[in-house]
Amino acid sequence: MGEGGTAGRTIIRGAQANAAGFLVRFAARLIFLFVAGRLYGAGLFGAFVLAAALVELGVSLGSLSTKKTLFPLLERHADSPGRPLAHILIDAALLVTLVSLALAGMLMLGAILLAPPDTAAALIMLAPMIAGQALLDLFLAAARWKQKVRYEVISRSLIEPWFLALGAIAAFYAGFTEHGLIAGYWCGTLAALCYAVRGAAANYPGFDLVRYRPSGAIFRAIGRAASANSATDFLNALYMRVDLYLVGFLLGEGPTGIYGMARQVATPIRQVRQSFDGLLVPAVSRTIALSNAGGTAEALASATRLILVIQLPLLIAMVAIGAPLMAFLGDGFEAAYWVLLILAAAEILQSALGVGDLVFVYRRPRIGLYLTLIGIGAGVAASLMLIPGFGITGAAAGLFAAYALRSVLRILVLHRTFAISLPSAHLAGPLIAAGAAAALILVIPSALFALAAGLAAYALLLWIWLRASGQRLALTGFAAERPAQADFQA
Repeated sequence: MGEGGTAGRTIIRGAQANAAGFLVRFAARLIFLFVAGRLYGAGLFGAFVLAAALVELGVSLGSLSTKKTLFPLLERHADSPGRPLAHILIDAALLVTLVSLALAGMLMLGAILLAPPDTAAALIMLAPMIAGQALLDLFLAAARWKQKVRYEVISRSLIEPWFLALGAIAAFYAGFTEHGLIAGYWCGTLAALCYAVRGAAANYPGFDLVRYRPSGAIFRAIGRAASANSATDFLNALYMRVDLYLVGFLLGEGPTGIYGMARQVATPIRQVRQSFDGLLVPAVSRTIALSNAGGTAEALASATRLILVIQLPLLIAMVAIGAPLMAFLGDGFEAAYWVLLILAAAEILQSALGVGDLVFVYRRPRIGLYLTLIGIGAGVAASLMLIPGFGITGAAAGLFAAYALRSVLRILVLHRTFAISLPSAHLAGPLIAAGAAAALILVIPSALFALAAGLAAYALLLWIWLRASGQRLALTGFAAERPAQADFQA
């Protein structure tokens, strides 16, 4: 399918809607990070970051992978004359809530027994939000299946981050100087969840609790689908945060706060990929089911190329202005400049080149599980070797090494097991252009001039590569989508 293909256009339109939302979200994130750094300091922010990372680890299990597995479940029952889809969604929400609250109780008990005082207090207060975040994932996935992307854009990019920032500010000035960041997290999660539930009620006819009766068959179907994928999601979440846990364990809450700040500033690179995921995930699922290896490889390669082209300017910007930006966020955070750059490069490896992981999700989930286990082992080993001598910079380098190893293994497995090869020609031009732009930045003393020159050099070199190679920044190879009217209006 060429550039004019319906699936490619739908994914791009969805990504554009999400990207606009991420700009608003980034503004809220900067305000929150400024508040966290300036008002609460590295120590309290470190305790919050550790607690939030453990909650997100719980969400990876508590959500039962419904943000991915809900799609085929709804597809199977879409044309069935039986129960309304709204009741299937309520089944999923009920099961997710029960599992998430059980996990929250376990996390609270572990915090009481094992965690340092500040981190333990943060964990106990934050743990119930495993259910809130897991339900938010579920209801936003339901909206995406209906192609109602605006609910994800508004909830994740507007409501959640701004309520988080405003809640933390209000809590601080109300005197809750120890736990204001926790209060902000609750505010952001619950406000976004209320909006997501409202969207589900509006888009799924029969969303009627009075007539609802639980279905054991649906519970079992969700459980079967979640078994391998939840383990993979859990290990992926652990894989992406193990560096943070190791920094907290080995270096304490202060360095964790500085390291966590660098991680937060690097997050927009991952969000570029997330802006595509809302419609990329179901489109890849459909393409894998309907296309041969060649068609799937073309779809994955074109998506990787486009995501990479958008992510690399963010890395260039961090090279140019990362140091003054980190200093702006609070005293001591400027020490994490090189940490920021290493983490940003690692995010590109994992998010852009990680599109191929979707093949494992829908064809052989256990392969993704094994690759994740290898990545975790490599990351832990590298971090344990590097953190004692290099501190938080060593932790970032360990994460980069783990992501690099997984990227190499992913390419090998896709080729040998599924006969899917991602052509390097799709990626060479953007990477070379970004490398040249970064080298130019390093010889220009003024941060703003360096930023302008680096971005201009990247754009020029990318244009030259596109003209010389004949490639286009188009999404190609995707199978036709379910006929429906997409709604991207935010």
